[in-house]
Amino acid sequence: MWSRWRLRVLRTGNSGLPNFVALGEQTIPAGFLLVVAVIGRYEEFLATLPKDLHGECARQIARRFSVGCGTAEIYHGDGGHFAWLERDSAADNRVEHFEGMRALFSAPLLVGGHMFDTNVHFGIDRNGQFDTLTRLNTALASATEALRHGRTVEQFEANRLANAPWELSLLARIDEGMRNGDIWLAYQPQWEYRDNRISGAEALIRWNDPVRGPIRPDEFILQAERAGRIDALTYWVLEQAITSAEAFNTLGARFQMSINLSAQLVDKPSLVSATAEIVHRRGIDCRLLTIEVTETASVYNRPDAIRNLQELRTMGFRLSIDDFGTGEASLCYLADLPSDELKLDRRFVSRIVDS
Repeated sequence: MWSRWRLRVLRTGNSGLPNFVALGEQTIPAGFLLVVAVIGRYEEFLATLPKDLHGECARQIARRFSVGCGTAEIYHGDGGHFAWLERDSAADNRVEHFEGMRALFSAPLLVGGHMFDTNVHFGIDRNGQFDTLTRLNTALASATEALRHGRTVEQFEANRLANAPWELSLLARIDEGMRNGDIWLAYQPQWEYRDNRISGAEALIRWNDPVRGPIRPDEFILQAERAGRIDALTYWVLEQAITSAEAFNTLGARFQMSINLSAQLVDKPSLVSATAEIVHRRGIDCRLLTIEVTETASVYNRPDAIRNLQELRTMGFRLSIDDFGTGEASLCYLADLPSDELKLDRRFVSRIVDS
């Protein structure tokens, strides 16, 4: 009786797969990752299925994960979460590995005559100093973050615990940095070889904090996205870059200014009106401005994003798709995006040369 009760406790009822209680009782060997995968819209899939097919749906997903990671034991949690342990690898190989895992779900699931397209994201924990339950919770949080931001994989870093006070005060620190000049724009020149002159520049945000010193853009921009502060930061960049573009163009030569736009902002209803207000106030020709959009595949509301980009293009803005060849960016994602320019990521180009 005890063994039967233990089996019920350690297994998910509908799928028969081991659950997260069972995983929490495991000791993770040294050199192993704890991986959590989350299936977007999983509950919506289940709502369209007869209840007796819920288990089959979970087992099909688990089989694909098992093929991808080479691990027989896949754990099934709530809300479309699955987990397993696998041997760690080098960072570059790790990203490619999870991109490959994601590719396994490019073919739809077919369950009892019902077909579903799946969207999978991963969270990983590599911190062997923590117990299994702590690592499971951090991997769960990372997977949720990957789903929220449209990224393939997020990794929990132990130093984020130490940085919690910094991240919690980020909103005030960004405001302060924009006011006192600690946050500023650098301008990377763009050279026109036919005319042998500087024809434009790309505005690049920088932060030199009085206490922490220089902070890499990828660090504080990611934190700003987590804190919901990316909108204010992006509009500040637009204001500063457009003001500089106007100043450059009063010197006489045609000068093109490129400005990066967060994928989190590109589908916002306020984007076009806020950008138009800055342009009209500064009195600059929109044709002298290029909007660069990165991580296009992570846009949450694609129809609204396309509509916003089309309106910006109608106003005269040039549109550039940045860092093609990274993450989920592909020709399929680009097909319906209005654009004038495609920037290839260096890693993408180097893979073509080496292949």
